[in-house]
Amino acid sequence: MGLGRKIFNKLGGHMSQVETVKQWQATACILCSRNCGIEVETAKRDILKIRGDKAHPISTGYLCQKAQRLNYYQNHSDRLTSPLRRGKDGTFEKVSWEIAITEIAAELVRLRDSYGGHSLAYYGGGGQGNHLAGPYAKAMRLAMKTPNYYTSLAQEKTGGFWVDGRLYGRQNCHLTEDVENAEVVVFIGTNPWQSHGIRNARQTLQEIHKNPNRKMIVIDPRRTETAAMADLHLQLKPGTDAFLLAAILAVILKENQQNQAFLEKYTTGFTLVYDALMKISIEDFAERSGVELKDVYQSAYLISQAKSCAVRTDLGIEQTLNSTLNSYLRALLYLITGNVGKVGGNNFHTALVPVFGHSDEGEKQMRSKVTGFPFIANLLPPNILPAEIDNDHPNRTRGLLVDSSNPIVTAADTQAYLKAFAKLDLLVVIDVAMTETAQMAHYVLPASSQYEKWEATFF
Repeated sequence: MGLGRKIFNKLGGHMSQVETVKQWQATACILCSRNCGIEVETAKRDILKIRGDKAHPISTGYLCQKAQRLNYYQNHSDRLTSPLRRGKDGTFEKVSWEIAITEIAAELVRLRDSYGGHSLAYYGGGGQGNHLAGPYAKAMRLAMKTPNYYTSLAQEKTGGFWVDGRLYGRQNCHLTEDVENAEVVVFIGTNPWQSHGIRNARQTLQEIHKNPNRKMIVIDPRRTETAAMADLHLQLKPGTDAFLLAAILAVILKENQQNQAFLEKYTTGFTLVYDALMKISIEDFAERSGVELKDVYQSAYLISQAKSCAVRTDLGIEQTLNSTLNSYLRALLYLITGNVGKVGGNNFHTALVPVFGHSDEGEKQMRSKVTGFPFIANLLPPNILPAEIDNDHPNRTRGLLVDSSNPIVTAADTQAYLKAFAKLDLLVVIDVAMTETAQMAHYVLPASSQYEKWEATFF
Protein backbone atom coordinates (compact mmCIF):
# COMPACT_ATOMS: atom_id res chain seq x y z
CA MET A 1 0.00 0.00 0.00
CA GLY A 2 1.37 3.42 -0.99
CA LEU A 3 2.02 6.18 1.53
CA GLY A 4 -0.74 8.34 0.09
CA ARG A 5 -3.32 5.57 0.52
CA LYS A 6 -2.22 4.97 4.14
CA ILE A 7 -2.75 8.64 5.02
CA PHE A 8 -6.09 8.56 3.18
CA ASN A 9 -7.32 5.60 5.23
CA LYS A 10 -6.13 7.04 8.56
CA LEU A 11 -8.14 10.18 7.88
CA GLY A 12 -11.24 8.15 7.31
CA GLY A 13 -11.16 8.36 3.55
CA HIS A 14 -11.54 12.14 3.33
CA MET A 15 -8.76 13.06 0.92
CA SER A 16 -9.90 16.67 0.86
CA GLN A 17 -8.52 17.11 4.38
CA VAL A 18 -4.91 16.60 3.37
CA GLU A 19 -2.75 17.76 0.50
CA THR A 20 -1.57 15.22 -2.04
CA VAL A 21 1.63 13.55 -0.87
CA LYS A 22 4.66 15.08 -2.57
CA GLN A 23 6.44 12.84 -5.06
CA TRP A 24 9.89 12.93 -6.59
CA GLN A 25 9.73 13.08 -10.39
CA ALA A 26 12.57 12.00 -12.68
CA THR A 27 13.57 14.52 -15.34
CA ALA A 28 16.77 16.07 -16.73
CA CYS A 29 18.72 19.30 -16.46
CA ILE A 30 19.03 20.96 -19.85
CA LEU A 31 21.09 24.03 -18.98
CA CYS A 32 24.24 22.64 -20.59
CA SER A 33 25.20 19.94 -23.06
CA ARG A 34 25.56 17.18 -20.46
CA ASN A 35 21.83 16.80 -19.72
CA CYS A 36 22.35 15.25 -16.30
CA GLY A 37 19.50 13.25 -14.81
CA ILE A 38 17.76 14.93 -11.89
CA GLU A 39 14.79 14.37 -9.65
CA VAL A 40 12.52 17.22 -8.59
CA GLU A 41 9.95 17.61 -5.86
CA THR A 42 7.21 20.03 -6.83
CA ALA A 43 4.23 21.83 -5.33
CA LYS A 44 2.05 23.52 -7.92
CA ARG A 45 4.48 25.67 -9.96
CA ASP A 46 7.32 25.58 -7.44
CA ILE A 47 10.27 23.21 -7.56
CA LEU A 48 10.83 22.58 -3.86
CA LYS A 49 13.87 20.34 -3.97
CA ILE A 50 16.29 19.07 -6.60
CA ARG A 51 18.65 16.13 -6.38
CA GLY A 52 20.72 14.06 -8.77
CA ASP A 53 19.06 10.99 -10.25
CA LYS A 54 21.15 8.00 -9.17
CA ALA A 55 19.33 5.80 -11.68
CA HIS A 56 20.44 7.92 -14.63
CA PRO A 57 22.84 5.78 -16.72
CA ILE A 58 25.28 8.62 -17.45
CA SER A 59 25.28 11.15 -14.60
CA THR A 60 24.47 8.53 -11.88
CA GLY A 61 23.31 11.10 -9.31
CA TYR A 62 25.73 13.93 -10.11
CA LEU A 63 24.35 17.43 -9.54
CA CYS A 64 26.03 20.79 -10.15
CA GLN A 65 25.24 24.26 -8.83
CA LYS A 66 23.36 25.32 -11.98
CA ALA A 67 20.70 22.64 -11.62
CA GLN A 68 20.15 23.59 -8.00
CA ARG A 69 18.99 27.06 -9.14
CA LEU A 70 16.30 25.90 -11.58
CA ASN A 71 13.42 27.11 -9.42
CA TYR A 72 14.88 30.62 -9.38
CA TYR A 73 14.97 30.64 -13.16
CA GLN A 74 11.30 29.68 -13.29
CA ASN A 75 9.86 31.66 -10.36
CA HIS A 76 11.05 35.21 -9.75
CA SER A 77 9.74 38.78 -9.60
CA ASP A 78 10.48 39.53 -13.27
CA ARG A 79 8.54 36.52 -14.54
CA LEU A 80 6.20 37.37 -17.43
CA THR A 81 2.66 36.01 -17.29
CA SER A 82 0.70 37.94 -19.94
CA PRO A 83 1.29 39.18 -23.51
CA LEU A 84 2.29 42.84 -23.55
CA ARG A 85 1.92 45.51 -26.24
CA ARG A 86 3.85 48.76 -26.26
CA GLY A 87 1.71 51.87 -26.50
CA LYS A 88 2.55 55.15 -28.24
CA ASP A 89 3.70 56.58 -24.91
CA GLY A 90 6.23 53.74 -24.52
CA THR A 91 4.42 51.94 -21.72
CA PHE A 92 3.17 48.36 -21.94
CA GLU A 93 -0.40 47.17 -21.66
CA LYS A 94 -1.66 43.64 -21.21
CA VAL A 95 -3.49 42.20 -24.18
CA SER A 96 -5.00 38.83 -24.94
CA TRP A 97 -3.09 36.12 -26.74
CA GLU A 98 -5.54 36.39 -29.64
CA ILE A 99 -4.89 40.11 -30.09
CA ALA A 100 -1.12 39.78 -29.73
CA ILE A 101 -0.77 36.89 -32.17
CA THR A 102 -3.14 38.43 -34.71
CA GLU A 103 -1.38 41.79 -34.73
CA ILE A 104 2.12 40.32 -34.79
CA ALA A 105 1.23 37.96 -37.65
CA ALA A 106 -0.32 40.79 -39.64
CA GLU A 107 2.78 42.97 -39.31
CA LEU A 108 5.12 40.10 -40.18
CA VAL A 109 3.08 39.35 -43.29
CA ARG A 110 3.06 43.04 -44.26
CA LEU A 111 6.83 43.33 -43.99
CA ARG A 112 7.42 40.01 -45.71
CA ASP A 113 5.12 40.79 -48.63
CA SER A 114 6.24 44.41 -48.98
CA TYR A 115 10.01 44.00 -48.69
CA GLY A 116 10.66 40.26 -48.99
CA GLY A 117 11.50 37.58 -46.45
CA HIS A 118 15.05 38.88 -46.16
CA SER A 119 13.64 41.95 -44.35
CA LEU A 120 12.83 39.68 -41.40
CA ALA A 121 15.18 37.91 -39.01
CA TYR A 122 15.01 35.43 -36.14
CA TYR A 123 17.32 35.64 -33.12
CA GLY A 124 17.81 32.95 -30.47
CA GLY A 125 15.70 29.84 -30.19
CA GLY A 126 16.59 26.98 -27.88
CA GLY A 127 18.00 29.31 -25.23
CA GLN A 128 18.19 28.47 -21.51
CA GLY A 129 17.21 24.88 -22.03
CA ASN A 130 14.13 25.54 -24.17
CA HIS A 131 15.54 23.20 -26.79
CA LEU A 132 12.32 22.45 -28.65
CA ALA A 133 12.06 26.12 -29.55
CA GLY A 134 14.87 25.39 -32.01
CA PRO A 135 12.90 23.07 -34.34
CA TYR A 136 9.71 25.07 -33.80
CA ALA A 137 11.63 28.13 -34.95
CA LYS A 138 12.46 26.46 -38.26
CA ALA A 139 8.77 26.31 -39.11
CA MET A 140 8.44 29.95 -38.06
CA ARG A 141 11.32 31.02 -40.30
CA LEU A 142 9.80 29.11 -43.20
CA ALA A 143 6.56 31.05 -42.73
CA MET A 144 8.56 34.29 -42.54
CA LYS A 145 10.44 33.18 -45.70
CA THR A 146 13.72 34.25 -44.17
CA PRO A 147 17.10 32.51 -43.93
CA ASN A 148 18.33 35.10 -41.42
CA TYR A 149 19.01 33.14 -38.24
CA TYR A 150 21.12 34.75 -35.51
CA THR A 151 22.20 32.84 -32.42
CA SER A 152 24.89 33.04 -29.75
CA LEU A 153 26.09 29.72 -31.14
CA ALA A 154 26.94 31.55 -34.37
CA GLN A 155 29.04 34.12 -32.53
CA GLU A 156 30.83 31.52 -30.44
CA LYS A 157 31.26 28.46 -32.63
CA THR A 158 31.02 29.25 -36.35
CA GLY A 159 34.78 29.72 -36.69
CA GLY A 160 35.12 26.15 -35.50
CA PHE A 161 32.27 25.00 -37.74
CA TRP A 162 34.00 26.57 -40.75
CA VAL A 163 37.25 24.80 -39.85
CA ASP A 164 35.36 21.50 -39.49
CA GLY A 165 33.88 22.01 -42.95
CA ARG A 166 37.32 22.51 -44.47
CA LEU A 167 38.85 19.59 -42.56
CA TYR A 168 36.09 16.99 -42.78
CA GLY A 169 33.89 18.13 -45.69
CA ARG A 170 30.84 19.37 -43.80
CA GLN A 171 30.43 22.14 -41.23
CA ASN A 172 28.25 19.89 -39.10
CA CYS A 173 30.91 17.16 -38.86
CA HIS A 174 31.64 17.84 -35.23
CA LEU A 175 34.00 16.10 -32.82
CA THR A 176 33.62 15.66 -29.10
CA GLU A 177 36.23 14.74 -26.53
CA ASP A 178 36.37 11.49 -24.53
CA VAL A 179 37.75 13.13 -21.40
CA GLU A 180 36.62 10.35 -19.08
CA ASN A 181 38.84 7.74 -20.73
CA ALA A 182 41.85 9.80 -21.85
CA GLU A 183 45.33 9.23 -20.47
CA VAL A 184 46.14 12.91 -21.08
CA VAL A 185 43.52 15.65 -21.16
CA VAL A 186 44.18 19.13 -22.51
CA PHE A 187 41.79 21.90 -21.44
CA ILE A 188 42.18 25.09 -23.47
CA GLY A 189 40.22 28.23 -22.57
CA THR A 190 37.76 26.37 -20.39
CA ASN A 191 37.19 25.83 -16.68
CA PRO A 192 35.01 22.73 -16.29
CA TRP A 193 35.05 23.02 -12.51
CA GLN A 194 32.65 25.95 -12.90
CA SER A 195 31.28 25.77 -16.45
CA HIS A 196 31.04 21.95 -16.65
CA GLY A 197 30.58 20.76 -20.26
CA ILE A 198 32.09 17.36 -19.51
CA ARG A 199 30.47 14.39 -17.84
CA ASN A 200 30.11 14.81 -14.05
CA ALA A 201 32.71 17.55 -14.28
CA ARG A 202 33.99 17.87 -10.72
CA GLN A 203 34.09 14.14 -10.14
CA THR A 204 35.89 13.60 -13.44
CA LEU A 205 38.46 16.32 -12.72
CA GLN A 206 39.16 14.87 -9.28
CA GLU A 207 39.59 11.39 -10.76
CA ILE A 208 42.14 12.66 -13.29
CA HIS A 209 43.94 14.69 -10.62
CA LYS A 210 44.26 11.76 -8.22
CA ASN A 211 45.30 9.15 -10.80
CA PRO A 212 49.12 8.99 -11.13
CA ASN A 213 48.77 7.36 -14.56
CA ARG A 214 46.79 10.26 -16.03
CA LYS A 215 47.84 13.83 -16.75
CA MET A 216 45.97 17.11 -17.07
CA ILE A 217 47.26 20.09 -19.05
CA VAL A 218 45.45 23.42 -18.75
CA ILE A 219 46.07 26.35 -21.09
CA ASP A 220 44.54 29.47 -19.57
CA PRO A 221 45.70 32.99 -18.63
CA ARG A 222 43.96 32.60 -15.27
CA ARG A 223 44.73 30.14 -12.52
CA THR A 224 41.24 28.72 -12.46
CA GLU A 225 40.00 25.96 -10.22
CA THR A 226 40.74 23.50 -13.04
CA ALA A 227 44.21 24.96 -13.61
CA ALA A 228 44.99 24.54 -9.91
CA MET A 229 44.39 20.78 -10.29
CA ALA A 230 46.53 20.42 -13.43
CA ASP A 231 49.84 18.61 -13.73
CA LEU A 232 50.92 21.38 -16.07
CA HIS A 233 49.36 24.85 -16.24
CA LEU A 234 50.49 26.87 -19.26
CA GLN A 235 49.59 30.37 -18.06
CA LEU A 236 49.90 32.22 -21.33
CA LYS A 237 49.33 35.90 -22.06
CA PRO A 238 45.71 36.66 -23.06
CA GLY A 239 45.16 36.40 -26.81
CA THR A 240 48.34 34.44 -27.57
CA ASP A 241 46.77 30.97 -27.83
CA ALA A 242 47.68 30.63 -31.51
CA PHE A 243 51.38 31.24 -30.79
CA LEU A 244 51.44 28.68 -27.99
CA LEU A 245 49.50 25.98 -29.86
CA ALA A 246 51.66 26.45 -32.95
CA ALA A 247 54.81 26.13 -30.81
CA ILE A 248 53.57 22.88 -29.24
CA LEU A 249 52.76 21.47 -32.69
CA ALA A 250 56.16 22.53 -34.00
CA VAL A 251 57.90 20.69 -31.14
CA ILE A 252 55.93 17.51 -31.92
CA LEU A 253 56.98 17.65 -35.58
CA LYS A 254 60.60 18.69 -35.04
CA GLU A 255 60.96 15.85 -32.54
CA ASN A 256 59.36 13.53 -35.14
CA GLN A 257 56.60 12.52 -32.71
CA GLN A 258 53.64 12.76 -35.10
CA ASN A 259 51.55 9.65 -35.78
CA GLN A 260 52.78 9.11 -39.32
CA ALA A 261 50.78 5.91 -39.87
CA PHE A 262 47.51 7.68 -39.02
CA LEU A 263 48.39 10.69 -41.18
CA GLU A 264 49.24 8.56 -44.22
CA LYS A 265 46.12 6.40 -43.90
CA TYR A 266 43.47 8.96 -43.04
CA THR A 267 44.60 12.43 -44.17
CA THR A 268 45.67 14.40 -47.20
CA GLY A 269 47.70 17.61 -47.42
CA PHE A 270 49.89 16.96 -44.39
CA THR A 271 53.03 18.03 -46.23
CA LEU A 272 51.79 21.62 -46.47
CA VAL A 273 51.01 21.72 -42.76
CA TYR A 274 54.35 20.12 -41.94
CA ASP A 275 56.29 22.65 -43.99
CA ALA A 276 54.46 25.60 -42.37
CA LEU A 277 54.98 24.40 -38.81
CA MET A 278 58.62 23.49 -39.35
CA LYS A 279 59.35 27.13 -40.19
CA ILE A 280 58.17 28.27 -36.77
CA SER A 281 60.68 29.55 -34.24
CA ILE A 282 59.61 27.66 -31.13
CA GLU A 283 61.63 29.94 -28.87
CA ASP A 284 60.07 33.10 -30.38
CA PHE A 285 56.51 31.79 -30.20
CA ALA A 286 56.98 30.60 -26.61
CA GLU A 287 58.31 34.03 -25.66
CA ARG A 288 55.36 35.75 -27.35
CA SER A 289 52.94 33.59 -25.38
CA GLY A 290 54.74 34.18 -22.10
CA VAL A 291 55.16 30.46 -21.42
CA GLU A 292 58.53 29.01 -20.45
CA LEU A 293 60.19 27.01 -23.21
CA LYS A 294 60.62 23.93 -21.01
CA ASP A 295 56.86 23.85 -20.37
CA VAL A 296 56.14 24.02 -24.10
CA TYR A 297 58.39 21.00 -24.64
CA GLN A 298 56.91 19.14 -21.69
CA SER A 299 53.34 19.63 -22.92
CA ALA A 300 54.32 18.47 -26.42
CA TYR A 301 55.96 15.38 -24.92
CA LEU A 302 52.95 14.49 -22.76
CA ILE A 303 50.52 14.90 -25.68
CA SER A 304 52.56 12.99 -28.25
CA GLN A 305 53.62 10.12 -25.95
CA ALA A 306 50.20 9.43 -24.46
CA LYS A 307 48.31 6.29 -25.43
CA SER A 308 45.28 8.58 -25.72
CA CYS A 309 44.82 12.33 -25.54
CA ALA A 310 41.56 14.31 -25.54
CA VAL A 311 41.48 18.05 -26.24
CA ARG A 312 38.62 20.06 -24.74
CA THR A 313 38.20 23.72 -25.72
CA ASP A 314 35.51 26.33 -25.19
CA LEU A 315 34.81 30.05 -25.36
CA GLY A 316 38.19 31.08 -23.98
CA ILE A 317 39.78 30.49 -27.41
CA GLU A 318 36.63 31.03 -29.44
CA GLN A 319 35.95 34.56 -28.18
CA THR A 320 39.45 35.98 -28.45
CA LEU A 321 42.04 37.00 -31.03
CA ASN A 322 42.64 34.56 -33.91
CA SER A 323 39.64 32.46 -32.85
CA THR A 324 39.29 30.62 -36.18
CA LEU A 325 43.02 29.89 -36.31
CA ASN A 326 42.78 28.68 -32.71
CA SER A 327 40.09 26.19 -33.76
CA TYR A 328 42.32 24.91 -36.58
CA LEU A 329 45.40 24.52 -34.39
CA ARG A 330 43.27 22.82 -31.73
CA ALA A 331 42.20 20.26 -34.33
CA LEU A 332 45.80 19.71 -35.45
CA LEU A 333 46.71 18.67 -31.90
CA TYR A 334 44.58 15.54 -32.12
CA LEU A 335 44.95 14.97 -35.87
CA ILE A 336 48.76 15.05 -35.99
CA THR A 337 48.99 12.74 -32.96
CA GLY A 338 46.32 10.36 -34.29
CA ASN A 339 43.93 10.88 -31.40
CA VAL A 340 40.80 10.76 -33.54
CA GLY A 341 38.25 7.96 -33.62
CA LYS A 342 39.60 6.14 -30.58
CA VAL A 343 38.80 5.62 -26.91
CA GLY A 344 40.16 8.56 -24.94
CA GLY A 345 40.55 10.75 -28.02
CA ASN A 346 38.36 13.16 -29.98
CA ASN A 347 35.54 11.47 -31.86
CA PHE A 348 32.87 12.23 -34.44
CA HIS A 349 29.41 11.83 -33.02
CA THR A 350 25.93 11.41 -34.39
CA ALA A 351 22.74 13.26 -33.48
CA LEU A 352 19.09 12.31 -33.65
CA VAL A 353 18.29 15.93 -34.50
CA PRO A 354 21.21 17.99 -35.90
CA VAL A 355 21.71 21.15 -33.86
CA PHE A 356 23.12 23.07 -36.83
CA GLY A 357 23.53 22.60 -40.58
CA HIS A 358 25.99 23.17 -43.41
CA SER A 359 26.42 26.21 -45.66
CA ASP A 360 27.99 25.76 -49.07
CA GLU A 361 30.94 27.91 -50.08
CA GLY A 362 31.91 29.24 -53.49
CA GLU A 363 29.21 30.16 -55.99
CA LYS A 364 26.44 28.70 -53.82
CA GLN A 365 27.47 30.59 -50.69
CA MET A 366 24.70 32.64 -49.09
CA ARG A 367 25.52 36.05 -47.65
CA SER A 368 23.66 38.62 -45.57
CA LYS A 369 21.99 41.35 -47.63
CA VAL A 370 23.71 44.45 -46.23
CA THR A 371 27.13 43.50 -44.87
CA GLY A 372 27.63 40.56 -47.22
CA PHE A 373 28.72 38.31 -44.35
CA PRO A 374 28.74 34.60 -45.27
CA PHE A 375 26.36 32.13 -43.66
CA ILE A 376 28.24 29.41 -41.75
CA ALA A 377 26.33 26.30 -40.62
CA ASN A 378 23.19 28.16 -41.86
CA LEU A 379 23.73 30.80 -39.16
CA LEU A 380 24.67 34.47 -38.96
CA PRO A 381 26.69 35.96 -36.07
CA PRO A 382 24.94 38.49 -33.80
CA ASN A 383 27.77 41.02 -34.14
CA ILE A 384 26.64 41.97 -37.66
CA LEU A 385 22.95 42.39 -36.82
CA PRO A 386 23.03 46.10 -35.85
CA ALA A 387 24.70 46.90 -39.18
CA GLU A 388 22.03 44.88 -41.02
CA ILE A 389 19.32 47.02 -39.39
CA ASP A 390 20.77 50.51 -38.93
CA ASN A 391 21.19 51.74 -42.51
CA ASP A 392 19.18 52.98 -45.48
CA HIS A 393 19.76 49.93 -47.64
CA PRO A 394 16.56 48.78 -49.41
CA ASN A 395 17.18 45.21 -48.19
CA ARG A 396 17.84 46.09 -44.57
CA THR A 397 16.32 44.08 -41.71
CA ARG A 398 13.01 45.65 -40.62
CA GLY A 399 11.37 43.03 -38.41
CA LEU A 400 12.96 40.84 -35.73
CA LEU A 401 11.67 37.99 -33.59
CA VAL A 402 13.82 37.34 -30.49
CA ASP A 403 13.23 34.04 -28.70
CA SER A 404 14.82 33.18 -25.33
CA SER A 405 17.68 35.60 -25.79
CA ASN A 406 18.75 39.03 -24.57
CA PRO A 407 21.11 40.55 -27.17
CA ILE A 408 20.97 44.05 -25.69
CA VAL A 409 23.09 42.65 -22.85
CA THR A 410 24.74 39.54 -24.25
CA ALA A 411 25.84 40.77 -27.69
CA ALA A 412 29.13 42.60 -28.18
CA ASP A 413 28.01 46.23 -28.66
CA THR A 414 25.07 47.30 -26.50
CA GLN A 415 25.00 50.88 -27.84
CA ALA A 416 24.91 49.67 -31.44
CA TYR A 417 22.03 47.34 -30.58
CA LEU A 418 20.07 50.06 -28.79
CA LYS A 419 20.41 52.36 -31.78
CA ALA A 420 19.53 49.66 -34.30
CA PHE A 421 16.57 48.18 -32.41
CA ALA A 422 15.01 51.63 -32.15
CA LYS A 423 14.85 51.64 -35.96
CA LEU A 424 12.97 48.35 -36.33
CA ASP A 425 9.41 48.38 -37.64
CA LEU A 426 8.66 45.34 -35.49
CA LEU A 427 10.46 43.79 -32.53
CA VAL A 428 8.84 40.80 -30.83
CA VAL A 429 10.44 39.17 -27.78
CA ILE A 430 9.48 35.76 -26.41
CA ASP A 431 10.95 35.13 -22.95
CA VAL A 432 10.25 34.13 -19.36
CA ALA A 433 11.40 37.50 -17.98
CA MET A 434 11.18 41.22 -18.75
CA THR A 435 14.72 41.48 -20.07
CA GLU A 436 16.48 44.59 -21.36
CA THR A 437 15.67 43.48 -24.91
CA ALA A 438 12.03 42.89 -24.00
CA GLN A 439 11.81 46.45 -22.71
CA MET A 440 12.52 47.70 -26.24
CA ALA A 441 9.99 45.40 -27.94
CA HIS A 442 6.72 46.30 -29.61
CA TYR A 443 5.27 43.03 -28.30
CA VAL A 444 6.43 40.77 -25.47
CA LEU A 445 5.13 37.20 -25.27
CA PRO A 446 5.58 35.20 -22.04
CA ALA A 447 7.28 31.84 -22.52
CA SER A 448 6.97 28.64 -20.56
CA SER A 449 10.06 27.48 -18.75
CA GLN A 450 11.58 24.15 -19.71
CA TYR A 451 9.79 22.51 -16.77
CA GLU A 452 6.32 23.82 -17.55
CA LYS A 453 5.99 22.05 -20.90
CA TRP A 454 7.13 19.01 -22.81
CA GLU A 455 10.84 19.32 -23.53
CA ALA A 456 13.75 17.31 -24.88
CA THR A 457 17.44 16.82 -24.20
CA PHE A 458 19.15 17.45 -27.52
CA PHE A 459 22.80 16.90 -26.68
